[in-house]
Amino acid sequence: MSFQSEFWEPSPGTTVTQQAQVQDNSFLAFIRERETKRTISQALTAANESTQHLSIAAQSSPEQDQQEEVTRPTKAARLQKNSPVTIYVKKSDEKIYNALCISTPTLECLKDEVAAKYAIPKNMVAKLYKRSKKGLLIHMDNRMVEQFQDEDDFNVDISFINKDGIFEVTFMY
Repeated sequence: MSFQSEFWEPSPGTTVTQQAQVQDNSFLAFIRERETKRTISQALTAANESTQHLSIAAQSSPEQDQQEEVTRPTKAARLQKNSPVTIYVKKSDEKIYNALCISTPTLECLKDEVAAKYAIPKNMVAKLYKRSKKGLLIHMDNRMVEQFQDEDDFNVDISFINKDGIFEVTFMY
């Protein structure tokens, strides 16, 4: 069986050009139909494969349906792990940076590390500030410490406030 006889038979009064055009149109229609069937078949196969991992409860009595719950996969919560962060600090009169390893990036941990590095009593480090490149003085909080990236470097100014008996630490970029 030939393609031409299956789809189209020329009538006695048609020219060769008309016959070729009709034959081309029917051939293209044949190709489109075949590709559509193939696309649908591929989509059904993909859908079948993706639904195989889902557990479907068998239809049974209402008592059994209430006892058995269908477990569906849920999204895992994104856990933000608090990995240690190492920052480098130095006073303005020092030539070499000191490393501070902050085990948990919190304000309290940063205070403890500064106190340990510069031999200051822990309870006397009261205020931590950050001086931005624009010259703004910002009171630091936990969120700012969480934003520290590994190997950030700062100049540190540690000043003792005599009337309050506390130390103020200013981190400058």
